[in-house]
Amino acid sequence: MMDYHVHTRLCNHASGDMAQYVACAAGRGLSEIGFLEHLTLHEQGRHLSMTAMDIPLYYYAARRLQAAVSGQIRIRVGLEVDFTPELAAQAQEIAESFDFDMIGGSVHFIENRNLVSSRADQNLDKQPRDALFDQYLDLLDQMADCPFIDIVCHLDVIRKFGALPGENFYEKLDPILDKIAAQGKTVEINTSGLHHPTARIYPDKRILAKCREKNIAVCTGSDAHRPEQVGRDFDVALAQLTEAGYTHVAAFDRKTRREIPLARMTEDVNTVSEIAKKPEE
Repeated sequence: MMDYHVHTRLCNHASGDMAQYVACAAGRGLSEIGFLEHLTLHEQGRHLSMTAMDIPLYYYAARRLQAAVSGQIRIRVGLEVDFTPELAAQAQEIAESFDFDMIGGSVHFIENRNLVSSRADQNLDKQPRDALFDQYLDLLDQMADCPFIDIVCHLDVIRKFGALPGENFYEKLDPILDKIAAQGKTVEINTSGLHHPTARIYPDKRILAKCREKNIAVCTGSDAHRPEQVGRDFDVALAQLTEAGYTHVAAFDRKTRREIPLARMTEDVNTVSEIAKKPEE
C-alpha cells in the first residue's frame, strides 16, 4: 500500500512530525509513504503553507528519515503546489531546485476565494454555480499544461462543501482529461472527500471511469493532516478503482513513475483500513 498525499505540521494546519507519520504508516503495513507538503505562493494562502525557505529543511529531513528507517518503509518526498497562473513559473523554479520524487498540483483559489477552507465563506448552494465551476475548470486546464506537475490532486475538490457539478461540468472536463492523458500526468484518488460535506472520494466515480477510458494513471492518497489518518479509507478507494476497471496504480521515485499491480495493494488493505478506522485514543 502507498499513501502519496501526507502533510505535517510544517504546513501550519496539520499536526505531527514526519517520524510520527512514518511510524503510523509502517505500523499499518504500508510499503510507501509520500510527503506532499503544501507550497502556496498565493497571498491568501501563504499562512497555510511552508515558505520557500522551509523547503531545504523539509526535503533533507525526509531523506535523512529514509536512511534511518531503511528496509522498513520507503519514504517519498514532494510538494503539493497550489496552482496560480501568474505564479506558476516561480513555483516551477522552486520545485525544480530539489530532487523531489513527485510534484502534485492543486487548485485551491479562484482569484481571492479559497475554495477549500472551512473558515472562509464557503456556503455554496447545493445547486451548480456554473460560472464558478467554469473558472475552476479553466485553472485546471492551465495547470494540466505545467510540465513540472506529475499528479493532479483531488481533481474535483470544488464540490468539497456540497456544490454538485452539472452536466456542463463533465462535458467541459472531458478535453481537460484528454490533455492530462496526453501529458502523461497521474490523477490522485483522494479519500479525504469521504470526511468532507461532499462525502465522496475525489474524483467521483463518473470522472474516475472517464480516467480509466482514457488510460490515465492513478495513485492513492489520504490527504492526511494527522498521523492516524494515513491510509484512511483505502479499502473504499481500491474498491472504486477495481469497479472502474483499473488493474494498476502509480508509484514514484525521483520523478520516474512505475506501475504497481492493484492486487498487491488489496492483499492487506482491509486489515489496514480496520486499524485506521479505530477511534482515536
